[in-house]
Amino acid sequence: MYRTKSIRIGMLALALMLILTTIPPSVTAQTDDLDTVVVLYDQSHQQQFDAFDERGFKLMLDKVNASTRYIVRVNEDEPLNDTILKDVDILIIADPDKAAEFESEEIEGISEFLTNGSSLMLLGDPTISQNSTYWAEQPFQDLGENIAINKLLDSLNITGVRFSLNETHDRIWADTMFDYDHAFNETVPWLIEFDSTTWVSTHPIFKDINTLLSMTATLKPLDDPTVIARGYDTSFAQFRRGPYTWGNISYPNMTLDDFQEMPYSYSAINGTLPPWMSAFEYENARIIISGSAIMFTGRELDLPETDSRYESQWFYMADNSRLFMNMLDWLSEGFTDPPSAIVPMTLLSTTILVVGVVYYIFKKLRR
Repeated sequence: MYRTKSIRIGMLALALMLILTTIPPSVTAQTDDLDTVVVLYDQSHQQQFDAFDERGFKLMLDKVNASTRYIVRVNEDEPLNDTILKDVDILIIADPDKAAEFESEEIEGISEFLTNGSSLMLLGDPTISQNSTYWAEQPFQDLGENIAINKLLDSLNITGVRFSLNETHDRIWADTMFDYDHAFNETVPWLIEFDSTTWVSTHPIFKDINTLLSMTATLKPLDDPTVIARGYDTSFAQFRRGPYTWGNISYPNMTLDDFQEMPYSYSAINGTLPPWMSAFEYENARIIISGSAIMFTGRELDLPETDSRYESQWFYMADNSRLFMNMLDWLSEGFTDPPSAIVPMTLLSTTILVVGVVYYIFKKLRR
């Protein structure tokens, strides 16, 4: 009789353990209490790329929004004051127009936003000439007016890396990186295919990044320690003199000391490895400055129709979209606790152990 009862109890214990192992443990990422990271895309400074246009930032922002980690908002016409930025974790400012300067109220709001430990992504763009297929669209003729970001950095007292700019003419134009040896198309030297030799591969932003395609402006100074992505030793930068022509105020074998003494210089073909992305911590905040917003958009590549890839979109090229997600991950590091199954699995294991011990004791007592 006792033997029969012991067998029954053993079967019940076994059934209970099987049932417990089939119950999915509730981890942080599966609960409603997980705080998502709020990403705000600014659309109030006459930026080149619309958040709701598939040729703009829509594809990228949709990808971000599809993640369980992020929720995307778009600021269409409100000033970036402390009210708008109150619960924002990451602010994205992409290629703002120089005619839409940041007001003092916005500077104060962004400054407080950074002081509170939120993060900022600043994306510029290269300038283009009439040789570009983008020139036919008038708004794109203003591409690369990175002076707006430089002025914002000045207002925030962020005195490190800047966009390289030509300020010697009536109109302020940015520069463009060229590379004939690594061009995506040999007739379009400003579309450059970068590999892992051009960035700091140990930085989290470049995790699982193998190849990137970009059309970018450059940053300065060249030796800034915050720089994490550069061109090749064959890359160089030039500013736009006018609709058709480019200029370069530099000379072969220019040293870094020479470069610092000539603030309007650009990196000639002399192995200076012109930088295009910087990432750094600023007091309690994290900031990324990149010379290319367009590489994350749904815009078609700047290629002649004779190239079979001319309808390809930036978003789908190489590891571009993955890079953007990595940038957000780095900017939001520590904002939420990573999902963990340690606690629920520990409880499950403990329950199974207790059931086993109780069964063993009961069986001993019945002998």
